This record gives sequence, C-alpha cells and structure tokens, in this order.
Amino acid sequence: MLVGLLFFLGLTLTLNTGIIFAAENSTGNSSTTGSAYGLTSAASTNTTSLAAGSSMDEQKAAGATKTIKVLIYSGTYAGTGGVSGIKQALNYANANNVVPNVVFTYATSTIISSSTLTGYDVLAMPGGSGGYYYLNSGSISGSAIKNFVANGGGYLGICAGAYSAAARTDGYYNGWGIAPNVNAKAVSYIGNLPIQITSAGSQVLGTSGTKTITHYNGAAMYVSGKAVTFATYGDSKTGYKGYAAILGDYYGKGRTVLSGPHPELSSNLPTFISKLIYWAVGGSSSSTPTPTTSLTVSQVAQAASKVKAFYETNKRLPNYVTTTAGQISMPKFLNLMTTATTQANSGSTAAIKVTNVNGASSWTGTYKSGNIQKSEILSIAQKIKSFITTNGRAPNYVSTSLGNISYNSVIYMFSKIMAFYSTNKRLPNFVSM
Repeated sequence: MLVGLLFFLGLTLTLNTGIIFAAENSTGNSSTTGSAYGLTSAASTNTTSLAAGSSMDEQKAAGATKTIKVLIYSGTYAGTGGVSGIKQALNYANANNVVPNVVFTYATSTIISSSTLTGYDVLAMPGGSGGYYYLNSGSISGSAIKNFVANGGGYLGICAGAYSAAARTDGYYNGWGIAPNVNAKAVSYIGNLPIQITSAGSQVLGTSGTKTITHYNGAAMYVSGKAVTFATYGDSKTGYKGYAAILGDYYGKGRTVLSGPHPELSSNLPTFISKLIYWAVGGSSSSTPTPTTSLTVSQVAQAASKVKAFYETNKRLPNYVTTTAGQISMPKFLNLMTTATTQANSGSTAAIKVTNVNGASSWTGTYKSGNIQKSEILSIAQKIKSFITTNGRAPNYVSTSLGNISYNSVIYMFSKIMAFYSTNKRLPNFVSM
C-alpha cells in the first residue's frame, strides 16, 4: 500500500511539471523484445542505396530494387517495445513485398547526431518517456535532425517522437518544428481506439475506413499550410475526436510523418510503418499533398479560428483560408461553416464536401448590437444553406432578430461560432454581434 501511495504521489508530481509522457518503458537498450508480426530476422544490407536525384516512385517504375535505409533511435528515453515494433514492421514489409521493388534496411543508434545520420534516408523516433525528454536529451541533437530533414531526409515520429517534432505542444513546449504546420494537443489515454483513414491517407496506406490502433498518451494534432492528414481520431477517448492522429508535413527538402498512436504495436496494421516511411522519402505521392475534396467538422472549425483571427486583426475578411482541401474562398467557406454548425449540433461526423459557391452580389445590411441565441443560430445556418442551394451564391444579408446582418458580418459570426466549437467541442449558447 505504501508503495502504491508513493507511486501515486510521484505520478502527480510528474504531471504537475507539465511534461508530456508516452507511457512506455524507456531505455537505451535496443535489443528486440518479441515480434508483433512473427518475424525476428533483420533485413539484409546487401542492396543498392537510394539513388540521388531520383524519386522512389520513379525507381519503382523502372523495376529496380532499391533500399530505404532507416536509422532507429534506441537510446535514453526510447521505448524498447517501439524500437522492436519498427524493426518487425520493416521485416514484415521485406518478407511480404509491401512496397514493390523496395527493400528496407535499418540500424539502431543510442545517439542522434550529424555523423550518425550520415548515409541514412529516414530517422525513426519511436515512442518513449515523452517529447520533453527527447527535446532536452543530451543524446539527441535537434539541430542535426533539422538539418537532416531540411536537406532531404525523411522523419517518422511516433508518440513522443511526434510531440518533439511538431511546431508546438499547446500549453507545454515548442518542438523542433520539422513539422512546421502541425501543433499538438496533450492527450492522457492508454488503450485501443479507432482511427478514421482520410482520402489522402488511403492513397498512402492503401486502405480505408476505420481501424483499431494502440495508443499510449500520444498527441492529437491539428494542421495548417501544406500538412496533410492521413488519419483522424474516430471517437472521444482522447478528448479530441476528429483531430489528426497520423499526418505528413514538409520541412525544407524533406518530409515528416507524425503519429500520435502506435501502428508498430498494432499487429492488425503490419503495413503502416513501411508505407509511412516510404511516403517520408518521397514515395506514393507528388511533392505536394493531394488535396482532399471534403473536410470534417473539426477541420472546418480549425480553419474558422484562422478566419476569426484574421478578421479581428485586419478588420476585413481574408480572400481565402488554407485547409487540407486547398485554398477555400469565403463564399465556399460560409457554406462549409453553416453545414458544420448544423452537423455539430446533431452530432454528425459525416465529411462535408467542398462545393462551388459564388460570392454575394453586394454587402448590405444593418443591425443592432446584441446576442443571437443558439436556436436562432441553427435557424440562420439552415436559411443560408437553403439560399446557397437554390441560388448558387452567398446571400447579401440574412434576416435576424437583430436586423439584417450583411454577408461579411455573417461570415465573421459563423467563424466565431465554429472557433468556439474548435476550442470547447460544443456550440456556444449564443453569439454576440
């Protein structure tokens, strides 16, 4: 009982320091501790290195067998299970020809520096004690990692490796920033959970739908710019349903893949690691992410936060907002926001298709200051959706209990509503105008 009490106090004190943990066993020992896929032998290293100036897709098309050389960090704070899981996933890929004409070789290192990274195509940072520890470890050079990726190297970060690579973990610390368009939310959940594969993720992973994956307090992430989401959290166990679980981003000439959950510890997902690493070295996709044609409610809400901030800073609407579906004009975004508002109210998680919407013919309307209650917000959203469906354009104004609110003010109003949803995961009881 005394031991249990001391453990509880230790955990409480640790959490109060604001450090994010991955809840894994961590050590500098890189030995294999079992096989998730029934394979234990390492890949042969007697193969040809990845040719300079040639993409992996081009080499595959030529029918040549090429090698992707992976360096796996196995030093202080790294989880032995994660290290072993990555090895086993790469063994599985070689044994089952998961990526045709490609062979994966790997080595482990307890130190990450410019010299240890030399000659490798990808750095894999497994889960471990936490992103904070990776960022402050004397065994890991953040500058070496940044230079490696900026000069064309690939990066796979899982759990702690994702936290440390993101631009920032909100409320805690800045990361290395090799995923410059990605911010992370700290998550406290251990167990299996569902992830939903996106259309972009389906192209990379070769599968679709909902998958069950292992999770140990890994990040929930939200994206901007060029970053592309491969899978989202499919339920509320993490507290961040709809947030990115697995994604890709770009840094300099290189690519980064971040995964909050653990595909390498999920025996039902044996191909994920190799396919994500293949994407990280430039395979299976062009140099820019394939735009999606739809957005989730959470993605609309995240974009709405950017529109709200722009409007409040510049006293005008932006010309467009950047999303995983590309740059979306304000008329299109108004349609997305009103649809997202009604879906957020009903609890629907259906993807919202981006459709063509023309702008308002004029910006007219006068109204008095006051609050618009939630019931009226929903009614206004329906009216706007119906108007757009009928007329193919955004309305000049919308009639409300406060008067006629003009087109630009309506967009600002719904950006406030959905920004509130992004933060609180519920619609506001009212919006002030």
